[in-house]
Amino acid sequence: MKSLFISVFLAASLAAHCQTISVEYDKTRDFTKYKTFSFGRSQITTPKEEKQVDNATVDRWIVGAIKSQLEQIGLTKTDSVADLIITYTEGTMARTDSEQLGPLALTPGNNPDRNFTFRYRQSNLVIDMNDRSGNLIWRVNSTTNMTSTEIEKTVDVIVARGFKKFARAHRKKKK
Repeated sequence: MKSLFISVFLAASLAAHCQTISVEYDKTRDFTKYKTFSFGRSQITTPKEEKQVDNATVDRWIVGAIKSQLEQIGLTKTDSVADLIITYTEGTMARTDSEQLGPLALTPGNNPDRNFTFRYRQSNLVIDMNDRSGNLIWRVNSTTNMTSTEIEKTVDVIVARGFKKFARAHRKKKK
């Protein structure tokens, strides 16, 4: 019985630490007028001692995922002046959460001061899409826990979810 309570608590704690993705965009924009995109200056802010994958690889994964999604929508990447400029900021750091479990299903006389410690790596990825004038028109903001074995897949999921609405907004025609 005690292990059931602890298992439920651990599952709830891990679920709370998974992934959040929010999308903010200018709802007054006509996204059909944008045809081209390019990448601006982005940054990776993971401390050197925390890096599990080199910056060039992480950059390749993020840029590749964004490029793939925007090309599927019908936009074209260009190295010259583009309608949209894409930038991102990514950072990962080690985190530790600790909670007191208390007397969960303990027998009388046991020490009720039990603690649960959860160590994980939290990553933030913010993708901004600006128009030529530098106005922010789309932002994908994500916070997720990841390991080095799942970074590329996680980036793909974040980008796909982040630009899902853009695909619908891009296809809409104003009457």
